[in-house]
Amino acid sequence: MINNSNIKAANKGQTITIGRINGKIKAGDKIYKTVSILLNKEMEQISSKENIKRDIDCKIIIKENTPITLSITDKLSKIVVEKTGAIPEKAENIGLTEERIKEQLSKLGNTIFKINNIEVELGDKLITSISNINEIRRNAIQELEEKIKLTFIRKEKKAKYENINESDFCIKEPQVNLCLNNINETMDYEKIQGVDNVYIPLRFFAMQKLESQIQKICNKFNTYLLMPAISKSNYEKIDMEDVLKNNIKGIVVSNLSQIEMLKNYKKRLHKKESNIDILDKRSLQNQEDVSGLNTHSLQNIVANYTLNISNNHTIQELKKLGITRYTISPEFEKDTIRNLSNIIPKEVIVYGRTLLMTTEYCAIGTYKNCVGTCANGEYKLKDRMGFEFPIKTDRINCNNLIYNSKITSIEWKELNVDSIRIDILDEDIEQINEIIKTHKNGKRLEGKDYTNGNLNKEI
Repeated sequence: MINNSNIKAANKGQTITIGRINGKIKAGDKIYKTVSILLNKEMEQISSKENIKRDIDCKIIIKENTPITLSITDKLSKIVVEKTGAIPEKAENIGLTEERIKEQLSKLGNTIFKINNIEVELGDKLITSISNINEIRRNAIQELEEKIKLTFIRKEKKAKYENINESDFCIKEPQVNLCLNNINETMDYEKIQGVDNVYIPLRFFAMQKLESQIQKICNKFNTYLLMPAISKSNYEKIDMEDVLKNNIKGIVVSNLSQIEMLKNYKKRLHKKESNIDILDKRSLQNQEDVSGLNTHSLQNIVANYTLNISNNHTIQELKKLGITRYTISPEFEKDTIRNLSNIIPKEVIVYGRTLLMTTEYCAIGTYKNCVGTCANGEYKLKDRMGFEFPIKTDRINCNNLIYNSKITSIEWKELNVDSIRIDILDEDIEQINEIIKTHKNGKRLEGKDYTNGNLNKEI
């Protein structure tokens, strides 16, 4: 308000009064304007493709016994278009005015142009129909727009990929890696056969009830720690040093920031080691540091499929960052998978329900109130077609993990891969061993519950 009168706007330098403010405020506090209707409208115009305009200069010459000439120049590209029209006639009384000509040339409607400057050369007492001026303007604008479009034609560039011969395709025995996306307290995972490595998500290491199961798995198999694709502040409370003491052989990173995080963690360990007496260092066995951590785990780093590795340039960069194996995205089709480089071993997921979505809120908690309900029982989303999508909960973030209703199962022998990955969700031990046996032999599971995913699609 100004002088007790309500106002909608004020100019810079004016003193105004703002009433009805509650809270702990005092003289001298800064006030921030959070919404401006005028500014929002201006931003909408700037960001809207239809309202991005290009400046043009116009010059029109209207002389006796000479065709009308209109020249338009695009300020940005310097492209010039010139058009001619009808010959003007001598007026009996008052002829065309410069103002009227400028008015007609400025009528650019929803074109991509706006007038910067108009120069008019007009003879004395000359007249022509307004339609003649409009027509010459339209023709010039249309030609200018077409010429500008031609400047945006891109030259085709073909990406260079390493040539792969048919004889190079992987037909050897693959390494078999098992990812446990769910861990049951009562299942005997030591009975699993035929796997080289097991991936365990970080969230399970924070669950006290699974401590015994995880210890058994880590003692029986080469175990890799699988980092989450989305990790919020609650994950920072997990003691990574305690987790890595579980005989962890490697780490699966799910986003690029985790590579940097591991590099910094490794530096801290080296710094800690440097503070130990040299005689104590000599007594360490199996490259273990003072905390009991096997530092080999920081040497074996796998890039998870969530890094969306889609070309050989990326693979070369990941190799420089220390990645020792990478997992191919389930979104890719056969040709893309076959042509990805083997400069570091590549892994393909041959079995499992694909994680479709990670939700910010917990659908189970919203439905049944948040009292740890998600930890008990099984939950699914059912769509209008009757397909059921299993829901699991990341209890660290309280995010829901929604998996595909169909199980992906593919053959790997023609994909030029070094290892296969099997993702487990709710399968029992007998089923897990049968799945491993089937896929190890290069076969796939078939039936109404299974899909080839994108393997044979054109992406």
